[in-house]
Amino acid sequence: MESHIRGDEDMFALLEEMGGGGESASSPTTDKDSLIDNTIKNTFTMPRTLTQAFQLSPPSNPEVEIIRHRNHEKFKSDFYDLFRNCVPSSAVAAATLSKASAKHQESPNAQRNQCIRSVLQPVWRQMPAHSIWERLQFSLKTLEAGCVRDNQKAMGQLPPWCCIESEEQLINHLLCPSVQQINAWILHGKQRGIVWEPLLPVPAISSQDINDQTNQGYRRNTFSLIEEEVKFQFIRSFKKCISGGSREALQSVDKVYSTMKSLPEINAFSDMEEVKKDDVKGITNEKQAFILQNIFGSQPFKKIVQKLHKKMMYLAEDTYAHFLSDLKKTSDRKAAEEQQQLNKGRKRKGGKDKSGSMPKITFIDDDDDATTGREKNDTDRQAMVSCGGLSMKINIDHMQKLERLHKRTLSNILGADESSSFARLLFTLLMRYDALEGAGLQSAIPHSVFRFLHNKFGCKFESFASPFNCYEMKQGGDSEYGTAFGDTDAWFGSEGSFFGVDFLRKGGCFQANPPFASEFMECMYQRMHHFLSMTNGGNDTADEEVPPIQFAIFVPAWAESSGWQSLMSSPYLSKHCIIDQKKHYYAEGTQHRRSQRESNAKDGGKGSYRIASFDTSVFFLQNAAAKKKWPLNDEVQDGLEKAFSLTEGEEEGKKSSVKSKKLGQKSAHRQAKKQTTTQQKKVIKQQQQQPEKKKRKKSSTAGKKKTLMSGGEDEMNIFNSLGLVDGDGNEGKQRKKSRSKKHR
Repeated sequence: MESHIRGDEDMFALLEEMGGGGESASSPTTDKDSLIDNTIKNTFTMPRTLTQAFQLSPPSNPEVEIIRHRNHEKFKSDFYDLFRNCVPSSAVAAATLSKASAKHQESPNAQRNQCIRSVLQPVWRQMPAHSIWERLQFSLKTLEAGCVRDNQKAMGQLPPWCCIESEEQLINHLLCPSVQQINAWILHGKQRGIVWEPLLPVPAISSQDINDQTNQGYRRNTFSLIEEEVKFQFIRSFKKCISGGSREALQSVDKVYSTMKSLPEINAFSDMEEVKKDDVKGITNEKQAFILQNIFGSQPFKKIVQKLHKKMMYLAEDTYAHFLSDLKKTSDRKAAEEQQQLNKGRKRKGGKDKSGSMPKITFIDDDDDATTGREKNDTDRQAMVSCGGLSMKINIDHMQKLERLHKRTLSNILGADESSSFARLLFTLLMRYDALEGAGLQSAIPHSVFRFLHNKFGCKFESFASPFNCYEMKQGGDSEYGTAFGDTDAWFGSEGSFFGVDFLRKGGCFQANPPFASEFMECMYQRMHHFLSMTNGGNDTADEEVPPIQFAIFVPAWAESSGWQSLMSSPYLSKHCIIDQKKHYYAEGTQHRRSQRESNAKDGGKGSYRIASFDTSVFFLQNAAAKKKWPLNDEVQDGLEKAFSLTEGEEEGKKSSVKSKKLGQKSAHRQAKKQTTTQQKKVIKQQQQQPEKKKRKKSSTAGKKKTLMSGGEDEMNIFNSLGLVDGDGNEGKQRKKSRSKKHR
């Protein structure tokens, strides 16, 4: 596999030559190439960082990412079911075993296989399918990227999305690509095998000739990756089963060992010759090693792995075809909408985007405030980025960090701040990383550890980071880091994949915290070994013109994994440190989704971090120049332990907590002061209004009485003029006397 990971020195030389106006071989024009610019006319030299980031895959946009995300979720669900169905359920296995035991005479081969299945099947049912896919995905994508790089070098031409004629076209193509452009680029690149699919598994590298040498080699290597990952997870699940930490009950190791030893041909079957002792390297228990070695060399195990590989490739083919179909439908729909607008002779300006392709950012508060009665503050606010009926959360701190990285990147590349594209790029970024469920695989070393490396060795580059957890330089320096997805991360400062970085050109100290997948770590080491061997005439002598190159690598102390063994046996290993599992932590890979209050409420105020699940091995690989510049001693171990310790994290968490508390107190004080001022104003206003109301009420009553009295006087005057009453008002007395006379 070394040919797939050696690097891109020749490719970048070609890119620079072509970027300055060089010509490339033109390919036959087809209908799919109608949206692809002519690669011969290329007069604008695209910045090297963008060429490196977009070398393998074209840029994405929210609509394409939604389609990719939905197909990936469907694939994961189907893969989990497929994996579980590779072995029968417990009930079916028990029935098969009883039926087999009813037969009095069995061949030695049948007895051997039955013994193997009695251990293989219960352990397989305990293997975590989601963990297998999360780790396998990184290895498969690395393999695919290596094949694509080889094809790009062989063809000697730039990918169509990197053929930029002007700076304006750079913005239109890479910052704001349309669905039609992306669809055309993917079809064009897939036909020639020069495009990399960042998320979905692919059945082949090139769709033009499915049986060519590249595709056949890719399929063979995918089988090897699946087999290695299954073996690794099987060993871990086997240990849990025999230790009683699993629901599946296994016989004791001694009993299984004695049963296998008693079979006549268990040590003599031909498959044992193909079993590698490296598969069980790192297992000190001889009986466990014997059992696992026999299982991995057996026909039942190989048939299950072959079945898994075959069905997974069929599933990958179906999923990728469905993705291309959805992409084409969306592209046709968008083209029809644009044509309809052109026919009407007008373009939509402002207003509501009916296609739903423009993400919107809204701000929300912590839901717990309504139920707990606690005061809200700005640190608890989160942003909701919505598009196409989907919404993604991100806390304010991380969104502001991404906005700073985005502005800095655009300023460095274009010399201007083009912030109108931020919401679109942010949603695309959130969707891509949401598909990676393994929070542990996205975790990073704490900033205190990177500061130690920076102060000690001048380290500035993170090999495996993300825009969310990368270290942000505080003194105005640019953050330098590599990420898994250059197409979504480039506009936030990423330099693309680790396997595309030219470390010889950079020189210096490089920090690496790769995804904890064994095959991936092995590929990483081979890449590092390539540069170290290029810059080292001998292990003890250094050329003054050769830059010092040092890699500080942080991986789990898995002695049984091939990646750990490769690092441990490296001729360039200068120092190996072990950090105890209980004494260090990592930055949580999904911390950007949590509010400040959720982070402070978890693990005693360290919700942004996760305690390590294993001991950590820290490897320092150096060429001769680096050994001369940075001699390593015990101070490195002490410095790492201090930077990695929980007390260091508690100080950071305490500072964050105190800062959050102060902000919360200030916010609460402001709100209380505002509320008090408002209440005081209400009381004063009521006091001022009360006398006025009484005065108005009194005057109103007096007015009514006055009106009644004046009305009564008018009536009396009328009666008096008619002679009904006298002037003194004795009408009542006279009426009373007349009524009494009549009565008598």
